[in-house]
Amino acid sequence: MNLSNIADRFLGQWLGTKELYLTGPPEPDSVSVSELVVVPAAKGKFLAFSYTWEFKETSHEGFLLVGNGSAEKGATVAWVDSFHMSGKIMLSEGLVDEIGRVNVLGYYEAPPDPDWGWRTQVESDGEELHIIMHNISPDGEELLAVKAAYERA
Repeated sequence: MNLSNIADRFLGQWLGTKELYLTGPPEPDSVSVSELVVVPAAKGKFLAFSYTWEFKETSHEGFLLVGNGSAEKGATVAWVDSFHMSGKIMLSEGLVDEIGRVNVLGYYEAPPDPDWGWRTQVESDGEELHIIMHNISPDGEELLAVKAAYERA
């Protein structure tokens, strides 16, 4: 699916909560209010997601730049976050599926161990928007890391 065909589902201001799972479910280690703004970027070829949240009374912010080819299902995401990324940009690749969900996979270094995976899913029906992130061990174990749920502000 072409992201530009469903951009209206994502665009706008959103308010919700962000759950952070440092050791996986069942209970989050932190739940905070999160604000999200989604705008078109580069003449609508990309969607820029800018969000805020808190952990232990410290404010954090993050940014997702999402794009896909005009006639392709393939998706690319560049992600930065003041808590998670240590000054690096994570690049992820995947697809926009038939229902319009962005599903991408990136990797990050975890020396001395092999790289870990990071799966990001973004979806919206126009009234609600969800960003779900999973941490993936080198052995392939996938654990929920972030669950953000928003409604239009």
